[in-house]
Amino acid sequence: MDKIAVKLPFNKTIYQTKKGHSISTDTEFIVITILSEIKKQATKMKVLELGSGNGIISIMLSHYRTNWEMTGLEIQSHLVKLACENSKLAKVKVNFVQGDLCKKEFAPNSFDLIISNPPYYPKNKGKVSPSEERAISRTEIMCTMQDIFKSIKYHLKRNGIAFVIYPVSRIDEILINTKKVDLNIQRKIISNKIKKQEKAIVELIHKKND
Repeated sequence: MDKIAVKLPFNKTIYQTKKGHSISTDTEFIVITILSEIKKQATKMKVLELGSGNGIISIMLSHYRTNWEMTGLEIQSHLVKLACENSKLAKVKVNFVQGDLCKKEFAPNSFDLIISNPPYYPKNKGKVSPSEERAISRTEIMCTMQDIFKSIKYHLKRNGIAFVIYPVSRIDEILINTKKVDLNIQRKIISNKIKKQEKAIVELIHKKND
């Protein structure tokens, strides 16, 4: 497996696969957003990342929030192995698990915080990468937007919170799909990129009458 080195802000180096989805500024955007929204280092939290890939988001959060109990769920076995190697290189503790977010992999309502940087593009729109790993990461081949929100609804504690990033162009779909599973959007946080590439992080909670 050909790999590319990725330098982290805290002077550790991890790796991504050469044929996989490249780490982008979206990673920084979601990590900074979560750290700014949940500032208390003293708060113990059980955290789940859906679609953890090479582990960079969970690893960075674990570095800055040392008492968070981090779990990364990823369907591609070679990426789970790479994420485990990366967590050792970064000297953080994250439990990376191979599994399918479309299934009930953990107990219901068991996580305080859920994070996801999911595939951005519907399967029937645009070109699908010839690289299987990149295609699964970028395109809704293994899971749809609704699958993401169903998994959040099932796994999130009643007083928990979730952060998910999508292109701004899919905001209308987000509104429809969150309503279908009875999740509330508390806020939309828009990146400062040019409009064509703008991303939105949606902050989600259970409906109060659940």
